[in-house]
Amino acid sequence: MDPNLEAKKDKVIDLINNLEDGNFALLLLIHISRYQNLFLHTEPDWENSPNNWITKDRRLQDESIGVLSFIILYSLTNAHVDENLFPEYRKQIKAMKLEDFLDNNFFISPFTNFIGKKISLKVLESFFSIPRENIRRYINSLIEAGFISKDKKYGYLVNMEAYVQYIFTDSLSKIMKSLMRTFDDIIANLEEKYQLKLNLKPISSIDLGKTKPDLWNRIRLPMYHFWVRVLTLEGNDHLLSPNDRVVLSASIYFRKRKGLLNFTNISELYENDYLLPTNISSIAEASKMPRETVRRCSNKLIKIGHFEKKGRQLFRTNYAHKDGEIASFIKNKAITTRDMMNFYFRIYEDLAQI
Repeated sequence: MDPNLEAKKDKVIDLINNLEDGNFALLLLIHISRYQNLFLHTEPDWENSPNNWITKDRRLQDESIGVLSFIILYSLTNAHVDENLFPEYRKQIKAMKLEDFLDNNFFISPFTNFIGKKISLKVLESFFSIPRENIRRYINSLIEAGFISKDKKYGYLVNMEAYVQYIFTDSLSKIMKSLMRTFDDIIANLEEKYQLKLNLKPISSIDLGKTKPDLWNRIRLPMYHFWVRVLTLEGNDHLLSPNDRVVLSASIYFRKRKGLLNFTNISELYENDYLLPTNISSIAEASKMPRETVRRCSNKLIKIGHFEKKGRQLFRTNYAHKDGEIASFIKNKAITTRDMMNFYFRIYEDLAQI
């Protein structure tokens, strides 16, 4: 990373770690609020994908993305240390800076544990705690789509021909734009809280279809890491399914995104009109999920205490409570902050090159 940018990253990490837990939880709320956007793929991408890599759903199955992301990073990690794997793609693999994913001081990465090991349905079932039949269904659909193949030595591997192609560029551009808006919001709130300027130029125009091949191959890696982490968070509310997390994210409707660190809990955000209540229809529209799925998730979230319903309006409740959705994040604030800012700054640095 550029030394000047790395110094700013370290400064941001220090600022966040100095926040009280209540402020830290509200900063995480900014991060969580656009979570649902990170799984949306646009219709033109499906229509324009080569080799009939298409699906009926605008929203990819979250668990399927996690499994695919794991296989991609597992494959590339092994290729980083085994030059006999994907020999025709050595130049591209070396340009991806995969050492970041082998160094747990940068990303909290599980992939070093799988170097040289064979990935099977059993291994994936154990790692993700997803029923084997679900894993089998995801794997079969990914093989059918041409994203992965099965190898005698390594088990399931990414199809490098598919990986290096410019596919889903519109969707990924929108996902990256959403991430950079969140990053801007986090930085703006820290600048206001501490009365300083970090001088990080906002990145608003993003077109991944115009990236050079080396950057295209590398820039997606933090997203794959994120998608794996979403499904393997330890210490958080195990009652929450991926759909539940999407509904919780889509229920966060900010009226104001700056000045959040003047408050200490989510109730104060509602009381001061920084956060507005929402409803099932609005959540379904924001998440691109079927209304009936949102209704079922919402009823469950009311029952276990994440939502409070007043009339037709839904309010987030008990946010940041003990053993809740971000409990382990708060407990391990220093690690969480480092991992989150490495994620954002890594993407920021790459996008600044477009």
